[in-house]
Amino acid sequence: MKSLILMIQFFTRIPIKINFDIVDEDFSKGIVYMPFVGLIIGLFNLGIYYIAQHLLGQVMAPVMCLASNIIITGGIHLDGLADTCDGIFSARDKEKMLEIMKDSRIGTNGVIAIALDFIFRLGLLFSMPNRIIGVSIILAPVAGKSLVLLLMGISKYARAKGGMGGLFYSHMSIKRLIISIGSGILMVLAIGSFKAFLASIGSLIVILLFRKIVVDKIDGMTGDTLGAANELTEVCFMIFVYILERNIF
Repeated sequence: MKSLILMIQFFTRIPIKINFDIVDEDFSKGIVYMPFVGLIIGLFNLGIYYIAQHLLGQVMAPVMCLASNIIITGGIHLDGLADTCDGIFSARDKEKMLEIMKDSRIGTNGVIAIALDFIFRLGLLFSMPNRIIGVSIILAPVAGKSLVLLLMGISKYARAKGGMGGLFYSHMSIKRLIISIGSGILMVLAIGSFKAFLASIGSLIVILLFRKIVVDKIDGMTGDTLGAANELTEVCFMIFVYILERNIF
């Protein structure tokens, strides 16, 4: 239970005012709950979407859904997306890239990345038919957390020391990864459909390409690149769900 609450406190802004004595291993133990945290985020976003649709109309519903996602997560993965793009596309050496990613200031590449993230999300939410929008909103965070875990399992940590991502790497085990990724896949199949599973596979291909770019640049993953992978997965999952719904009957 402590690990679950820790994951909710870390990845969301849900006000759970419980203090624990935390050690590094608690973060790696908590990875088994990451897809469940994604489910909580997805359900919250869908609830806000339907409430906004009823009170404010169809146009404002996607806007409020996007806002709700930022509010409940605190933009934690958006920060990783911006830092990653600032560092990876800076055309510097590895150490300088890592230094740029650690800088709290945001650069041009980071601003562009966040803007594109918002544009894609809003475009998809405006374009999707009602029959798939609920599944997409709920499962996108689940797919995001699940594929991030996969990246952690197949990639080493890029920083020699320090960094928030290192907390999850410190006592990571194959057993926990298998349980957590497996639970994410089961959620996708149970709540979604085989199309949702195929959308996850399509997102996986994109994420593996993203991993290759990052590893070639900095020889591993960091907390920022994992956050960027989460954002990329969520958007790709929604894109693939939309494509499959339009083209497969």
